[in-house]
Amino acid sequence: MPATREMNGSTCSVEMEDEWKREERESMSPHLTNMENEEGASEQLQRDPDKDHGAHFNYAHFGDTDFKEATLQTRSGSIPNTKSLKDLGRQERRRIISKSGDCNTQLYRVSDKNRRLMQDVFTTMVDMQWRYVFLAFIASFIVSWFGFGVIWWFMSYVHGDYLLENINNSTFVPCILANKNFASAFLFSQETQHTIGYGSRQTTEECPEAIILQCIQSIVGVLIQACMAGVVFAKLARPKCRTNTVVFSKNAVITMRNGGLFLVFRVGNMRRSHLLEAHVRAQLVQKVTTDEGEIIHFHQEELKVGTQLSGEDDRALLLWPIFIAHPIDEESPLWRMSPQDIQNSNFEIIVVLEGIVEPTGNTTQARTSYLPQEILWGYRFDNLVSYARKQGVYAIDCSSIDQTVPDNTPRVPSCRLQQLHSNRKAKASSAAYPGLSTDQVTKAGLYSRKTSQVSGNHLPPPANMYWAQNRQEDGHSHQHQQGVGQEDETVELKTA
Repeated sequence: MPATREMNGSTCSVEMEDEWKREERESMSPHLTNMENEEGASEQLQRDPDKDHGAHFNYAHFGDTDFKEATLQTRSGSIPNTKSLKDLGRQERRRIISKSGDCNTQLYRVSDKNRRLMQDVFTTMVDMQWRYVFLAFIASFIVSWFGFGVIWWFMSYVHGDYLLENINNSTFVPCILANKNFASAFLFSQETQHTIGYGSRQTTEECPEAIILQCIQSIVGVLIQACMAGVVFAKLARPKCRTNTVVFSKNAVITMRNGGLFLVFRVGNMRRSHLLEAHVRAQLVQKVTTDEGEIIHFHQEELKVGTQLSGEDDRALLLWPIFIAHPIDEESPLWRMSPQDIQNSNFEIIVVLEGIVEPTGNTTQARTSYLPQEILWGYRFDNLVSYARKQGVYAIDCSSIDQTVPDNTPRVPSCRLQQLHSNRKAKASSAAYPGLSTDQVTKAGLYSRKTSQVSGNHLPPPANMYWAQNRQEDGHSHQHQQGVGQEDETVELKTA
């Protein structure tokens, strides 16, 4: 038996409802978070709301909330009411991946977190915000200037360069020329590290330790410049901002294609430069229970998605906004779900588009997600590509990427729809062969097809094609059809 999916909100137990209400009350206090320690005891963790800006701790689980009211965007396009706005705010807090692609998770109680981050200091600095990067950039130079300035000042002080009798003595050779106080030592440190060389201050051969210190500071200065320049360049060259020009449709739709139901959403590239080797994947996150009773609150199930009509081939060529389809077949978790079941369910479909940025060659990843209330049953996306004759180009209306139109998709589960198709075929076969069972009709159909193949009966060619044989007989040209099994002659296939 496969794992049982708890997709319907109506099957929630009283215990789950009480737990959801308790979490709602705790969410009113933004400074405390209930967590369990290693011994299983419950305790409260205090957190700073300012540090949580842009990221929230998602302590919710699926299968608890029952959304039966209308969502923000109703099918009739009516104005949302207060209840819809409250439900929207609640579901936004419980979303794993935001519509902009940000991950709504936060790590707590990481052992030796600072030591682990400092072991990979380059990646840590690249992941920091820009204000902290600039602060580290400025501080690295100022600290190095000040530190070496103190060393230069102490070396001159020990040598006696600041004594009044040595300053007035014209035969005294100091370690650093034109060095009168700490300000002079600080300026000399800055000039040495960046090879400015104004010409007045310089080291002499009187102090060998000064020559060694000058070499050390030059090497350290080059390392600091290389490291900080590398961090700034790596942060500027990151393809993270490239995802801002990859747009997903706000809603996904369920429509019928060639007799089957498909979950379809749209994605487009808003830049003229293309995404190379782009491919799409999708996962459905839900709560499942195994046969042994194990509850997996956030189970990730891979969905088969593709750009073709059949939902195959996940490679995408983003010349214009394209459709990404998921076939709702026997392997789909939506196989037995009706429109009402989907609206009452608690799951999240996470969509990821990966590709190579053409100008830089870096790999980028754009993400979004769809909740059950963002799936429209019986709709399809409207066309947004047209040809502009005057300009001679294909015009793409990017403002219509979210525009949908209703269609005649049956509001029944996919499993029920397939059963109806099978029953209809069975009735048609029974009407063609009265008095025979379904198995007898199937065998008779197979036997008749085999008999027709052996007897050599062939279908005529299509209406737009004909076989032409150029053969001269008494100055006339004759045409005839050549079937399979006839003698091979010089034949030319033409298309009308």
